[in-house]
Amino acid sequence: MDKETVIHFFTRSEKSLLGVCSTIAQKFKLPPIGVRVALIVLTLIFIPLGIIVYLGSYLAFNQRKGRMVTFGLLGALLGIPLSYYFQSDMVQNYGSLYGNTGMFSYLKNFTTIVDEYDKYVGNGWDIVFNVLVSIVVFALVGGAIGYFMDKNEKNNKLPN
Repeated sequence: MDKETVIHFFTRSEKSLLGVCSTIAQKFKLPPIGVRVALIVLTLIFIPLGIIVYLGSYLAFNQRKGRMVTFGLLGALLGIPLSYYFQSDMVQNYGSLYGNTGMFSYLKNFTTIVDEYDKYVGNGWDIVFNVLVSIVVFALVGGAIGYFMDKNEKNNKLPN
């Protein structure tokens, strides 16, 4: 790839993935590259926050899309905190060392949990893999629910 191709990819007004950055850029009259760079930096600094903002923005700006996509993305978004239930008891109870337990303690201390698990038990990527599995499972469940809701609504609109 040459330099112009890369610059064109980040500055074009049409969508790259879901069209969130170009939609935000058009709505607030900002350059698309600025919005894309801001979301990339946000994602690199606060990994789940950038993904949540991106998916949440998609859901907020594209309400007219089919329910399958909306419910699939909503399921993926909910898969992040619900990944707590895919973790081992040791990971779930990590916050009890500091007087906190539960899903919110797990989310708040996620990077620390992965680092300490990797240091003392080994292979902290197991925790990250469980999060990814949770995201995929809940995205598939949400997409299936949305698909059947769209299909049911389409069947109800057919003339008799």
